Amino acid sequence: MERSTKEVVAEFTQGTWARLGIGLLGLVALSLLVFGIWRGFWVTSVENYELAYSFDRFSGRIERIHEQGWVVRTPIRHKVHTIDLRPYQITISANQRVLNAKLVRFKPEGLETFLEWHGRGAGEQLHQLLDILKCYAFAPDGGKDCPFLEVIQDIAPQQGGSK
Repeated sequence: MERSTKEVVAEFTQGTWARLGIGLLGLVALSLLVFGIWRGFWVTSVENYELAYSFDRFSGRIERIHEQGWVVRTPIRHKVHTIDLRPYQITISANQRVLNAKLVRFKPEGLETFLEWHGRGAGEQLHQLLDILKCYAFAPDGGKDCPFLEVIQDIAPQQGGSK
């Protein structure tokens, strides 16, 4: 039993389109996987309120990054760190009562001193950064000799009701 030319061409075309669709789907999946790996290892997101700097593992140099958004660096050679520059209220409290409070912020001009005193990863976690700033803000000199600390405002809490 012989098949007609139309049947042979239809069967060949149908099989070709199926293979082409599977190949295209595999290519899209592979592209998404490669993009995810690239985004996960090579790209660091720097917000507009963050100070970013890069540590070169080969030379030991620290370079300040002046751009926001996606920062692309080679993961084997560079480690990108960020420090939050937003102002925060830090307090000294006892028995759930605020004894003293200040509004402080990290000053980018003092980055080199901060890294020299505390190391390159010290400010990456917000709670660590706030603890460091608290130590200097409530020092006897009020952090005046600390180039990376800006005390915006001393907040005096109410010490009791007056009648």
